[in-house]
Amino acid sequence: MNVYVEASFDTAVASGPGESLVQWFRMARAQPFRDLVEAEDGGEVTSEARIIRDIDAPPRRFTRDGWDQFEAALSTFPWGAGLTFLTHGEELDELGRANSYHVLRDGSIWRASASVSVDAPDDAVTCTGLVDFLHAALDASNPAFGRIEWRNFDELTNRDAVLSRKPRTSQRESRRFLRGYAWATVCPAELAARLGGATALESSGPFTGCSRSGRGVCCCRLRKRRPDIRTR
Repeated sequence: MNVYVEASFDTAVASGPGESLVQWFRMARAQPFRDLVEAEDGGEVTSEARIIRDIDAPPRRFTRDGWDQFEAALSTFPWGAGLTFLTHGEELDELGRANSYHVLRDGSIWRASASVSVDAPDDAVTCTGLVDFLHAALDASNPAFGRIEWRNFDELTNRDAVLSRKPRTSQRESRRFLRGYAWATVCPAELAARLGGATALESSGPFTGCSRSGRGVCCCRLRKRRPDIRTR
């Protein structure tokens, strides 16, 4: 796996906390993991989903036949959840995964992520599909931040690292200050509006190809990097 996709949420999310998780995992399975789901149909891949109701609870595991039950459990906004795809056989190599967990114990901030593989960083079809996945997964919500990174699985964003910002401080202020610049960056509606919207973001310098969702969230590509990735 060489690509990391992330979205951070807080209590200002439009769709509700449980629904934000349902949409993330549902769209991950339907889009970046679609080929793995099809390979599982042919017996080449196996998958496991799990729910951790609270931080001290043991995981509850689901097979592919229990997907509806898994989504029902996601809707209750558990502390953690995961979906993993593995090769089928004696050697279990991880092929892809999606996760979520509460960043703060009180559940006021939570994160969802996906780790996937692409053939090359300039694979236009696959990389465009990842941007489309973000649009689909976040269409009904207003996330506090989001990003797509190439070979960077660090939860600390590049701006947080340069500015020596504590991650929790950055997360709490993410609707006021942009947390980082990545392959593709998701800007929350409140911040996008304050900065002038998609057109202003695109002309500001770092970004190109900014597009706006129905909730006012902007998804922007980083200028002069991954030139073949397009936004909708």
